Amino acid sequence: MCGDSDDVDSVEDDPHGEDVLTPADHPLTRRRFVGGLGAVAGGVLLAPWAGQVAASAASFTGTRPFLAAMHVHGSWSEQGASWESYGPRGRGLVDVIFMTDHDYRALADRYWTSLRDAPFRSTSTGSFKQKAATKVGRTLSLLAESATTSTATVTMAVDDVSSKAIWDKLRTSIEGQSLRHTFGSSRLTNGATYEVRVRLSNHPVTASRPAGTFQLWFRFGSGLAAGRRLEGGGLVGVVTQALPAAGTTVTLDLQSSVQQLWPDMLAADNGFYGLSFVVTSPRTGAVADVQVSDVSFVRTRHDAASIAATQRLLADTYGPRYGMKIHPAIEVGRGVRHMNAFADPQYIPDQGLNHPATLDAFYTQAVTGTHARGGLVSWNHPFGANVGPLLSAADQANERHQVFADLLAHDLYGSDILEVGYPVRGQVDINTHLALWDTFSRRARFLTGNGVNDDHSAKDWRALNNGFATGVWARSVAHADLMAALAAGRAYTSHAGKWAGGQLDMLVDDSVAMGQASVSSRTSRSLAVFAANLPAGSSVELVRGPVDYAGQDPGTAVIATIAASTFGSDGTASRSISTSTSCFVRAQVRNAAGAIIGVGNPVWLLREPPPGGIPTRRAA
Repeated sequence: MCGDSDDVDSVEDDPHGEDVLTPADHPLTRRRFVGGLGAVAGGVLLAPWAGQVAASAASFTGTRPFLAAMHVHGSWSEQGASWESYGPRGRGLVDVIFMTDHDYRALADRYWTSLRDAPFRSTSTGSFKQKAATKVGRTLSLLAESATTSTATVTMAVDDVSSKAIWDKLRTSIEGQSLRHTFGSSRLTNGATYEVRVRLSNHPVTASRPAGTFQLWFRFGSGLAAGRRLEGGGLVGVVTQALPAAGTTVTLDLQSSVQQLWPDMLAADNGFYGLSFVVTSPRTGAVADVQVSDVSFVRTRHDAASIAATQRLLADTYGPRYGMKIHPAIEVGRGVRHMNAFADPQYIPDQGLNHPATLDAFYTQAVTGTHARGGLVSWNHPFGANVGPLLSAADQANERHQVFADLLAHDLYGSDILEVGYPVRGQVDINTHLALWDTFSRRARFLTGNGVNDDHSAKDWRALNNGFATGVWARSVAHADLMAALAAGRAYTSHAGKWAGGQLDMLVDDSVAMGQASVSSRTSRSLAVFAANLPAGSSVELVRGPVDYAGQDPGTAVIATIAASTFGSDGTASRSISTSTSCFVRAQVRNAAGAIIGVGNPVWLLREPPPGGIPTRRAA
């Protein structure tokens, strides 16, 4: 496969016990498919991507595609997005969002309970007659007096520039979170102030507040009246109070303060993104001399049940507001090994096993618990979570071999899905991701490939290099229907910007749907490909690989390239596939520049049953 120069940013024995699409439910015939597509040619159709492009009324199996964002992070994770911020981002672009915040961050597992071990950095503005910023153990000391008639400030912030500790020790939702702040000997004269500042999450514009990154400031001053007000154009909420006496402990309630300042905001939908302490001298003679003897964290709603309840509240609030279905889920794991657990209700595993010596048991627990709730598990960014620069071709191949051997050794702990729609992730390109997936397909390891963006900041998905979503040919956006379709491999990936409204499906011999496995002695099979909304100049490639249960490489080859312009009015094209030996076949879409912008799941065309059998949902 050629390079992508512009893209550089099994379930055994059907354990979930759900009904699945079968030939009896939806007869898999080309006639049924073409009849269903008559609405497309006539312009009467369902349109899950409102305001964008036309969508087909039916697939080969009589279902329609729902586009899902399957790896997205909000206010319990480590960057700036709130879940509310994904509403405008996904509206008109996707039908479904899965909430996949990190489990240990949501639980605040092994987080700081005080600032004793926190790294700090100091900054200042203005000219000073005197200033200081020191930390000794738990004690912070800040001093500022301006040398002029202009304001001077000294800031001590928990260091999120040179240290990553804040990511794993501080950032989580403010839900149920308070700061217990104990004052030492302090004085604030002539209008000088002291503030505790918390950076929150990004939120979209509403009728009563602006769009942007919100902040919560607790401001202390001599004789300052207790109150609340908005500053910074409505983005900064300020809680004011008088400077207390030395030895006083003040509880700063983050969630209730946010709720009072912005009543239409769901306060729990804010991350604790940053923390700083600021003294301000408005002019010479105004002295801010503050000693903080201790700051400790109280977190009362960071247990699994509370997280699940609040995720459900956010999903039920934002989904109808923005015209999409939101399903709570969770991302499991620390370090480089991450899983997404898609269960309803979601399964949040016990972190007691999340240690290097017991990781195998931890991941097994996560998969078993998710499957027990009728869910599926994806193995995330298999080459790691970093991005570029890309490794050399030889190093990418070596890395792929190592990753494959590692995943094969523990069979991905029983995961059902593999993230493959990454133009660049873990310093490897999309071809390397696909080659890893194909190598498992060569062994008849039935993994559904999906595409994700792993967004943490509510960016424009269409502009991301890793801007893939997953199209699921399902009966509905209900959780059980999506899980059934994903478990059956009834899915494809498409880039949100480079293939807007993209749709891809396959059908073999009018009976074998994309994602299924068929055993037959025939030496040739007829494959129909459906592709909708293909960009001008794009093409669909058919990729064939052997199924011989061996090797560390996929052994794949492109056996046909079908130009977008040659697809029929019903969106289909057909090719004959040699099946004199067992094989798998999948489709992928390249744009005019040669970049892969979409990938379908394979069909397995076998001459004998595989040693491990064919899962119920995959059987043709």
